[in-house]
Amino acid sequence: MQKIWVVKITENDSFLTKERLLKNLPESIYNRANRYLDAESSWSFITGRLLLKKVLSENKISPSLLEEIHYSDHGKPSFIDYNFSLSHSNWYVVLIFGTSFSVGIDIEKKKNIDLNLFKYLFTDLEWKSIITSENPLERFYWFWVRKEALLKAVGCALKDLKLLEVNEHFGIYKDKRYLFKTFDFDSEFNGVVAMEDKIEVEVKHIQMADLLDY
Repeated sequence: MQKIWVVKITENDSFLTKERLLKNLPESIYNRANRYLDAESSWSFITGRLLLKKVLSENKISPSLLEEIHYSDHGKPSFIDYNFSLSHSNWYVVLIFGTSFSVGIDIEKKKNIDLNLFKYLFTDLEWKSIITSENPLERFYWFWVRKEALLKAVGCALKDLKLLEVNEHFGIYKDKRYLFKTFDFDSEFNGVVAMEDKIEVEVKHIQMADLLDY
């Protein structure tokens, strides 16, 4: 059983400030966090790193490993010996850690958008499935989270989303199959894990305060 860790960012709690949170992280992460221009992205990055630090400790791995995160040419973060994936959307941050194979996770809040702006990212079959659905928006998000999760699992660029084929129970990238596993954490969101091998997952919600060292 693999845990999916879920944190809802509570920016307005009086004791929670970016400075307070960053004191619990290495200076290299402090510098990266301050590059973000909008508040949600900055808070999500910080929360994701604090969550990763907590999970490292719970797995008896030194949190100093945080300073050894590598980034691919497409920005995918990774450790040499441990697989993990992070996602954030609308003040939620989720993490899956410690699989023995490549894994990707994605969450998306369902909101009204102009679907035509995203047509170029889907195969013809996927797009037909979306626009002929009784609920095209719902079907769009069904595909979108799977494509994003698969993108993270394989480590390709966003522009390559059309190369990721999504079927009902699996995705394909360069003739290799990846399985999908959905998870529930909020009725307004979709959540999916893409993985090279089948695993069961359980969702664990934790509070922002649980991420701090006292």
